[in-house]
Amino acid sequence: MTASNRIETPPMSARTQAAAAWIALYLKWKKRFEAWAKFLAKFWATCWLLIIGSFLILGSAFLKWVQYPLTSNLSGLKFPLFHDSGVIPHVTLLSFGALGVAVLIAGFVLRRFFASALGLAAAVLITMCVLTPAHIAFQQPMMLRHLTDELQATPWRKVFTREYFPANYGSPEVFPNRLVLYTASGRFLAAFSFLRLGWTCFALGSLLIAVYAMRRLPDGKIAIGLALLCLPLGALVIVITPPIIGQRYFNSGSIAKARGHNQEAIADYRKAMKWDPWHAQDIGLYATIGDLQKKSGIENNSPERHISRAMELQQANEYEPAVFELSRAAEAGGRVGAAARRESAKTRIELGLALYQAGGIGGAVNSWQLALSDDPTQEVYVLPYLARGYFDLARYEAALQTVDRLIQIIRDHTSVVADVYSLGGDCYAKLGRDDDARRYYNLSYAKDWIVNYWAISRLAGE
Repeated sequence: MTASNRIETPPMSARTQAAAAWIALYLKWKKRFEAWAKFLAKFWATCWLLIIGSFLILGSAFLKWVQYPLTSNLSGLKFPLFHDSGVIPHVTLLSFGALGVAVLIAGFVLRRFFASALGLAAAVLITMCVLTPAHIAFQQPMMLRHLTDELQATPWRKVFTREYFPANYGSPEVFPNRLVLYTASGRFLAAFSFLRLGWTCFALGSLLIAVYAMRRLPDGKIAIGLALLCLPLGALVIVITPPIIGQRYFNSGSIAKARGHNQEAIADYRKAMKWDPWHAQDIGLYATIGDLQKKSGIENNSPERHISRAMELQQANEYEPAVFELSRAAEAGGRVGAAARRESAKTRIELGLALYQAGGIGGAVNSWQLALSDDPTQEVYVLPYLARGYFDLARYEAALQTVDRLIQIIRDHTSVVADVYSLGGDCYAKLGRDDDARRYYNLSYAKDWIVNYWAISRLAGE
C-alpha cells in the first residue's frame, strides 16, 4: 500500500511546475486586469462628462417630460414635435426623446470626420432643451391650454367626488397654482412649470456634453464652439418673436378699449390673434370683440357677437340658450368655430352637472354625451360624470365601459384612478359579479392605499 501510494504521488518537480503555471497565469491576468483598470481609469478621467451626459440623454427618453394634472403624462418618446399628443399619447419617432438620441448618435459618428461634430450636436441638444417650454407655450398653444384646463378642473372634479362618492384623501399631486397666461413671458413660465425629471435630465446631459465638446476642440476652433452655443439663443429669439409681437398688439388693443376706441381695439385684437395662436383660441377674447362690436353697432350677426351673448347667458346660468349661441358661432368655422365648439362642450358639462344636482340624471347624461360629440377632447372631464350617471341609471355595463376608457386616460394619477376603480367595483357589485368587484376594489387600494375609504369600506363589506 505504501509503495503504491508513492508511485501515484507526483514528483516535486511536477508540483513546482504546476504552481509556477498557476502563478504565471495569475500574473498574466493581474497584468491584464491592471492594464484594463488603467485604461478605464484614464478613459473615465477623460470622458466622464461625455459618459454621464450620454447616459442622461438616453435615460431621459423614457422618463417623464410633461406632467398633466389629469390625463397621461408625456415621456420623451411620447412628446411629439409637430402635433398634439392626444388624450392617450403613443410612442412616436418624431418626438423630443427620439430626436435627442438621434442627434447624440449622429454627433458620435460624425466626430470622426470633423472635430466640431459633437459640439454641433450639443448645440442642437441645448436648443431642443431651451425650446421645449417655448414649444408648449407658442408652437403648440393648445397643449398649454389643455394643461391649464386640467389644472383648473382638478379641484372641481374632486369636489364632485367628495360630495357624491365616499372620500378618498390619498396621495395628492403637486402642481403649479398661480399661472399668468395673459402675457407671453407668463405662458413661457407656465409651460416650464409643467416640465419634469425627463426634461431636467435632458438639459443636464446636454450641458455636460457641451462642456466636453468644448474642452476637446483644438485651440483655434474655440470660437467655432462658442458660435455653436449661440444657436439655442438665436432659435429661442426666432420662436418667441411672433408671440411678443402678438402681445404688443394685445396690449395696444386693451389700451384702445380703455380709451373707448372700439374699432381700433378690435383691429389690434385681431392682429394679436394673427401673430399668436394662443389669442386665437381664447374664447374670452372673442367675447370681448363681440362686446366691442355691440358698442360700435356693427356686425350684429358675427360669431363674436354670438359668443359674447353666450358668455352673458352662462353667467346667468342659462346654459341651453348659451349652447345655442355657441352653435351659431361654430358655424363660422376656422379658429373661432373651434373655440366655440370647445366652449359649447364645457357649457354642456356645466349644464349636466346642474341637472344632476337637481335630480335630472337622465338629462345630465344626455348633456354629457352631447358634450363629447361637440368636442371629443373633453373626455377627461366628461367621463367621470358620465360613468356616475350611468351607474345611477342602473346602466352598469355602460358605466363599466366608461370606467375602462377613463382608466386608460388617467392611469398615471393614482388617487384619481383609484376612485374610478372603486366605481367600477360598485358596478360589478350591482351586477352580482362579486369576484370582479373585489378585484377592482383591490386595484383601487393598490393604486392609492392612503386613507382610501371608498375601497376599504367596500372590501370590509360596508
